[in-house]
Parts: sequence; C-alpha cells; structure tokens
Amino acid sequence: MKLIENIFLKQINIGIQSITYGLNLFIPTLILFISSLFKNYELTAELGIVIGLNIIFTQIFSANLRSILISKNKTDNIYPYIIFRLSISFLALIANIVIVYNYNFVYSEVLLQITILILIQWQCEIILTYYEIKSDFKKFNNYLLMSLIFSLLIVGSFIFQKDFLNVLIFFNFLFLIFLVFGIFQLNKKINSISKIFLDIIKSPAFFSSLSISLSNLFWRVAILILCGKTLAGIYFASFAIGSLPGTLFNISFGPTVIKHNIKIKNIDKLKFYAYLVIAFLIFVALYNKDKIFLDNQFTQLFGTAISLFGAIFMIKGQYYRQFIIQKTDQISKLFNYDMVYSVIIILIVPILFLVGGANLVVISFLISSLLSFGMYKMIYLNLRN
Repeated sequence: MKLIENIFLKQINIGIQSITYGLNLFIPTLILFISSLFKNYELTAELGIVIGLNIIFTQIFSANLRSILISKNKTDNIYPYIIFRLSISFLALIANIVIVYNYNFVYSEVLLQITILILIQWQCEIILTYYEIKSDFKKFNNYLLMSLIFSLLIVGSFIFQKDFLNVLIFFNFLFLIFLVFGIFQLNKKINSISKIFLDIIKSPAFFSSLSISLSNLFWRVAILILCGKTLAGIYFASFAIGSLPGTLFNISFGPTVIKHNIKIKNIDKLKFYAYLVIAFLIFVALYNKDKIFLDNQFTQLFGTAISLFGAIFMIKGQYYRQFIIQKTDQISKLFNYDMVYSVIIILIVPILFLVGGANLVVISFLISSLLSFGMYKMIYLNLRN
C-alpha cells in the first residue's frame, strides 16, 4: 500500500513539475495568442518579433542546460550558470531597449515588460531545475500558483479590455523575488564566468541552440516581410499553438519522463481525444473554406488546425531527440544534426511563398514538423543499430 501511495505521489509531483515548467515557458506565448484572439494583430506581430528576438538571446546560451543537469542529477555547479545567465540577460535587455525604441514599435512599454518577463523566467528555469533535483516540491507549488494567477489576470485584462501593463510589472516583481530567494539557496561555489562562456560557445550545444534560434527568428522576420503585419500576426499565433506541445515536451516534462522511464497512463486515450479535436478544427475550417484568407478568424482557425496536426509529428520528433540526449552518449553528434535541420527549415517560408504566395505559408509549421519527425527518427534508428 505504501509503495502504491509513493508511486501515486511521484506521478502527481511530476505532473506539477511539468505544468510549472510549461507555464514558465508558455506565458509570453499565451499573451501573443490571446492578443490574436481579440484581433489585436499589430500587438501579436510585434510580440512575435520580440519573443523571437529574446529566444535568440536566451536559448543560444542555454546550451540544453536543463536536460544535461537533469541527466547528471547534480546541483553543485548551478550558481555559476545563474551568474552567467544574469550577465547575458543584462546585455539582452540593453539590446531590446535599443531595438524597441529605434524601430517604431507601437507597444514599446508592453514589449519591454515581456522582455523582462522572458529573461527572469530564463533564470527561474535553472532555479526550478535545482528544486527538482532537490525534490523540493513546495517551491514548485508556489511558482505554479503565481503563474496561474498571472495567466488568469492577463486573460481577464483582455476580456474586460483593461490595460495589462500593470499586471506585467507587478508579476515581474514577484517572479524576481522568487528568483532572488532561489539564488540565495544555491551553493555559492563560483567558477570563472569567462570559462563558462568559452565552454558554452565551444560546445556543439551552443551552435545547436544558435542555429535553431536563428532559424526561428528568420521565420518570423520573413513572414512579417512577405505576408504583412496582420497575416503575420495570425500565422505567429497559429504556429505558436502548434509548436507548444512539442516545445513543452522538449523543455518541461520530456527530460524527466525519459530519464525515469515513466509510462504515462491513458496515453492512447489522450492521443485519441487530441486527434478528435484536431479533426474537428480542420473540419470546421474546411466547411467554411470560402472564408479562409478572407475572414481573419477563419484564417487563424485554419492555421491553428493545420499547425496542431503538425504538432503530432513534432512531438514524435522531439521524443527521439530527447531519448538520444538522455539515453545515449551521442549528444554531440545530435547537436550537429540540429544545425543541419535548422539550415533546411530556413528555406521553408521563402519556398512556400514563391510557390503559392502568402496563403501557402500557412503550412510552414506542418512542413517543418514532418522534417523534424523524419530526420530525428532516422538519427534515432541509426544510433540504436
């Protein structure tokens, strides 16, 4: 009986951890998606560019750190990485201020607060990883509660047409307190920050993150230039929803699930319901096919449905990728393949635009998902043999 209770509690804790990591990643995208639902496509487009820009600043210096820390199950070297990330965040904030105020963004104050949110959450990812390794589940509950309240207030601000800038500022302050408290709990053993920087930029993980982040930003800029601000905002929101399941798997619960060989109960039932929802969305979109690309809401519905279909293949591709990271000694080889994948997908948006114009760009995420699935499955099978 005690064993069953422990297994049940372990599954609950892993579930809470996964949701917490997911919200820590998802909140900026949630704001982007909600702004598109309320037809503020100008804000959506600007958010898409700024979020993509900050992915460059954060993810290229992440060096897949969380997955590596989880696989090694060590906390003694976390503090130097926090100091390193804080240094990068300061430079990123300065760069964002220069860019936002020199390129005539309409929602400059909101964009800077979103930037601060992303940079704080980037630090909090490592603090949460520290708590996960230490099995300090109470801290996860606290962070999850803050994130949920924040998300609800953001949604409420759009529903009741209130300015959400003050909500952003207040919760940025709360997340900052959580971060500072977490830093004080770390082992203050410090290595050379310059050595960490050199180790990161010399590692295949750095070039993997750099290539993926640059291709992501290139996508957004290319779509904005080729499709215009309104259609770009619609596409950004659709692709963000489509990419969310794969990203959540890759960054939140995927490393933990694969490391501990956890079998998720009722996974077939969950897949069935997911496929049912996707099929329904595609049916509704195609039933109103005459309104697609004429009515913005139906364009977004169609783009979201197609992107969610692509998410099925993206998740499978990310599973193979995480398995190689967690269960093999071929990480460096995998990161080299990441760079090849990034170069290939950079070509998707321009090619689709040349073939079918701005409307055909709607399937960009689906195409990239199919490529991800095919490429990483091939690598997985080759490394297993």
